[in-house]
Amino acid sequence: MRALRLPRLRKRLWLVAGAAGLAQVTAIVTLPLWATTTPSFSPALLALAAVNLLVTVALAWAIDQRLAKPLVATEKGAGILAGSNPGHRLEIRPGHWLGKLPETLEKLAAALARSRNEMDEAASAWAARVEARKARLETILREIREGVIVCAPDGCIRLYNRSARELLANEPALGLGRNINEVLSEGPVRHTLRLLGDEATGEDQQGDADLVCTSASGDRLLRCRLAKLDLADPDTDGFVMTLQDISRETQEGLKREKRLREAVERLRNPLTALGSASESLQLAQRAELHDDAQRFGQIMAHESQRLTKDFLALTRETTAMVTETWRMEDTHLGSLIDSLRQSARETLPRIQCRANVWVSAEPYLLSLVIEALLRQLRSELNVSALALSGRAEGSLIYMDLNWSGDVVAPDQLDRWLDTGLAEVGGTVTLREVLQRHDTTAWSQPDLSRTGRALLRLPLPGAPEKTESPASVIPARPEYYEFALEEESRPLGDTRDAPLQQLDYVVFDCETTGLEPSQGDEIVSIGAVRIHRGRVMHGETFELHANPARPIPALASSIHGITDEDVADAPPVEEVVRRFHAFAGDAILVGFNIAFDMRFLQLKQRRCGVRFDQPTLDALLLSILLHDHTGEHTMEGIAERLGVGIGGRHTALGDSLTTAEIFIRLLDLLPDESIHTLGDAVAAQERMVEFRRQQRAF
Repeated sequence: MRALRLPRLRKRLWLVAGAAGLAQVTAIVTLPLWATTTPSFSPALLALAAVNLLVTVALAWAIDQRLAKPLVATEKGAGILAGSNPGHRLEIRPGHWLGKLPETLEKLAAALARSRNEMDEAASAWAARVEARKARLETILREIREGVIVCAPDGCIRLYNRSARELLANEPALGLGRNINEVLSEGPVRHTLRLLGDEATGEDQQGDADLVCTSASGDRLLRCRLAKLDLADPDTDGFVMTLQDISRETQEGLKREKRLREAVERLRNPLTALGSASESLQLAQRAELHDDAQRFGQIMAHESQRLTKDFLALTRETTAMVTETWRMEDTHLGSLIDSLRQSARETLPRIQCRANVWVSAEPYLLSLVIEALLRQLRSELNVSALALSGRAEGSLIYMDLNWSGDVVAPDQLDRWLDTGLAEVGGTVTLREVLQRHDTTAWSQPDLSRTGRALLRLPLPGAPEKTESPASVIPARPEYYEFALEEESRPLGDTRDAPLQQLDYVVFDCETTGLEPSQGDEIVSIGAVRIHRGRVMHGETFELHANPARPIPALASSIHGITDEDVADAPPVEEVVRRFHAFAGDAILVGFNIAFDMRFLQLKQRRCGVRFDQPTLDALLLSILLHDHTGEHTMEGIAERLGVGIGGRHTALGDSLTTAEIFIRLLDLLPDESIHTLGDAVAAQERMVEFRRQQRAF
């Protein structure tokens, strides 16, 4: 079967040799038919035909092995010399008929390498000033204590500093080319961007805004400032965010706030009692005209007034402390509800919204309260649909939830309001959020219609906002339909994308053995991201997994991972889920990737994730490009392409080596007319079929 894949030059040689041999045999065998009237086949002629055929085959074999095959190897090697590794040694056996051609090519490659080095030195000299400015910028960003993330208009992350990486260390989705909505809670960011980009009101919009949100995993509460970058250069458009961790600050503030509230409330009764005692003494003084009683009454009245003054000052101070952490913003209630419906459509009742009003609120906290109340209505009262309206009454905005069914009982509503919000650590209750907005919630029958109930939240209005963003339509969510079977997996919009412009995640798994269907498990996953043709050494993933079974000594001798190393590691399912979050929608790349994908696919159902993105195999691509040699081990390919090897047989070490191999293969694929992802996948599938046929024969 290998002959079927002979290079074109060698195929033509054997076709010519075959045709020549066939022509000679035909001429010798048919010669008696033309020379005599009586046809006869002489054994000598048959022997002569056989000898001629053998000589033709031997000559063709010699030409193939000594000339054609070395020429093909020279062609392939020249591609490596020109496109990847100028120090590559041509893989040609001795005894060829090419003379000094290979040595000349290697000398030309060396000269080319020297020219490239000289050009690189000249280019680096011209770019020294730019690099110096870039280094200063990176130094400034690195030293900024606040996290900084720069994003494109669609939320694609373009740049982030070290503080952001440390702040979001538990967010595996943080990386260049990923979307900010995979790192931070989507609702507050989307809502803030919509407010900053709103032009329907006809007012000048602020260039920046404050918001409070959580990280995607929910373990960090962040105060952010978001500023839009509306510049003429499309490469610099987008927005920049600064991040500050306020998780501990918020928890301490809540505890302090609770203590202050309790202290304030404890003052009420003594004040009332003191006032009553003062009045009684004054009455006694008027009745008995006793001088001591009069003096004592005056003292108590004076102290009561002073205590009242202190109480009012303490109340004002408490209110200031309560509202300091969360900053109120003018928020369009209708837009807030639209965002809520988009993000939690399946878990909430159907909402008919008529809320063309503005409120002064902390939008993220208020949306959490409304969402929590809606969930409780659906789960406990079976409310499947309701009407939400907002109307102005003086300085307040009455937000009414109206549905057909039972009224929420007072004790039931109290229980809901005293429930902690999990999105902000569970320490903040719905009641506390409403108290921050100087309001509460109450339930009553809808007196205007029989059989209907009402839940009302009076909210502080924003009277300076008189018009709503009626033309602002929430962005339609994108849906990606993936095939259920690996063989029919569509490539979608990435089919025609140039390979150099795509994002990849190169990964490797270390396992307990080679048979995942027989119980072998993953013990480690390592990965590195490739963004626009660059290996991002700062964006890596490496995590051991507890396989819940002993690691065989043979496996440990290869990858060095023992039972003690994984004793405290998370289970395999958790590691697979975290790797899935790290990979996102990037194209997966591996070395003999079918092996690693089999382990992942067997865990998909239990982990609740799916690896549906396209995959590329560096091993198959190497065989496709360099079929002139049988050396396709990782070490052999790395040496051929000039890639250094480090951390062999560790998940992250093999991933880094494979990534360096892969980006060099990308430079060589255009020589085989492979330019897009669709071209690469099609070529890879042809190689898979060829290898299947090889095994069949």
